[in-house]
Amino acid sequence: MQPTSATAARHQLLSQEALLKVRAGVERPRYDRSGLGRGIVHLGLGAFHRAHQALYTEAALAQGDSRWGIIGVSLRSPATGNTLQAQDHLYSVTERHGDASHTRIVGAVVASLYAPQALQQVIDAIADPAVSVVTSTVTEKGYSQHPSTNGLDLSDQDIRHDLANPERPRSTLGILAAGIRRRPRGAPLSVVCCDNMAGNGDTLRRLLTQFAQLSDPELARRIDDNIALPNSMVDRIVPAASTASLDLASRHLGVRDEAAVVCEPFTQWVIEDHFAGPRPAWEAGGALLTTDVRPYQAMKLRLLNGTHSAMAYAGQLCGLASIADVMAHPAAAEFAQGVMEDLRATVAAPPGYDVDRYCRELLHRFENTALAHLTAQIATDGTQKIPVRWLPALRESCSAGIERPFLERALAMWLHYLRTGRSDCGEVLAISDPGAAALADRLRSAGCDADAVHQALGHAAVFGTTPWPAPLAARLAAYLAVLANRGAAALLSMPPGQ
Repeated sequence: MQPTSATAARHQLLSQEALLKVRAGVERPRYDRSGLGRGIVHLGLGAFHRAHQALYTEAALAQGDSRWGIIGVSLRSPATGNTLQAQDHLYSVTERHGDASHTRIVGAVVASLYAPQALQQVIDAIADPAVSVVTSTVTEKGYSQHPSTNGLDLSDQDIRHDLANPERPRSTLGILAAGIRRRPRGAPLSVVCCDNMAGNGDTLRRLLTQFAQLSDPELARRIDDNIALPNSMVDRIVPAASTASLDLASRHLGVRDEAAVVCEPFTQWVIEDHFAGPRPAWEAGGALLTTDVRPYQAMKLRLLNGTHSAMAYAGQLCGLASIADVMAHPAAAEFAQGVMEDLRATVAAPPGYDVDRYCRELLHRFENTALAHLTAQIATDGTQKIPVRWLPALRESCSAGIERPFLERALAMWLHYLRTGRSDCGEVLAISDPGAAALADRLRSAGCDADAVHQALGHAAVFGTTPWPAPLAARLAAYLAVLANRGAAALLSMPPGQ
């Protein structure tokens, strides 16, 4: 049997030529891609960037300002770049909630580079004065920050290499420093960190300056004089791609898209209005420019990311594969709401912002069955995430003498997850976290639950050097005992105060 024309089209790869065969109703780039400049370098060409910052840039390009084509840089794997190159750097974003969906094709990415294989091209791109913006999504661990001191992690092997070999860098900081070093003196550059760190721009400035001071003090002065590092807050739930999501996108398009992204409809970007030079009109896509991003960052890091982490560890222990599965489990959903309420009590509302409405929207977003947002994905790199998402709120509450029963149980679940590496039903869990082994070793070497908590809270790389109060430690030990003897499901079902 010969394939139908529709079937054949679905096997044709998305490209500039194949745009003519894309189904009606799919939104296409509303500008001439052939005339795009290269004004942005993005570090970390993953799904989140393609579903978030690139879409805001797409909206700016549609306004007629053609300067802002994106050079995407992959740091870990050439796969995404290779896929995009085969598709003329076109890809689709499908927004889904329930049965509703909307698909668009994005043309803002104009080139892609894999840093380990094209290092000089990456450095040259950052050095190019036509590039006035660098954005980054390299995850929290990608900035080589020591989790307890918040300074540069001098034990990081890539940092040690880059300090000794500044012209052949491997790390994010080393690559940025090498590019800035080659820029013409006085050429302004804005570096916008888009990862989930409190004061992410301030943090990146501190780390980049520390790195430069160790390798090239003159470069450190140039960073102070010519480089803006605005803070930003990003919000959109973007699961990792799967065979199912790629197939779904291809059905919507009528052609095959191997770089397709499926995400939720909600998106938010709040950026500190502090740029060294020109920037895209990201407001065209709905970005909010403000003088102070910190309240928005705290709100999102604690309420979305903090609750997400709690749901991830509860889900892993209870055999719940996705966030939607957690929300469909009555006790787990109630636990998630309790964690959010605990964290909500520690958040100051941004001016004129309805945080309670934001919380209600979050719970609705978490229920989205159209997204397979896996708890295993969210559970990664806990030793980097927990110090940002939970511990500041917990520290503040302890100082005020306030218990946070749901947040404390979430912390106990994370410790149990690391201590046992197994779900309630005995399934071995794949723990992906470079910092987990040291903490897990401390937990496993303990003779009893109280000692396990003592060992964990004494792990300065995660919990800092300031002692934690004894009443908190006692409650955590009691929760660990419940987890060890009765399982996570029992702890989820315990009323507050028990």
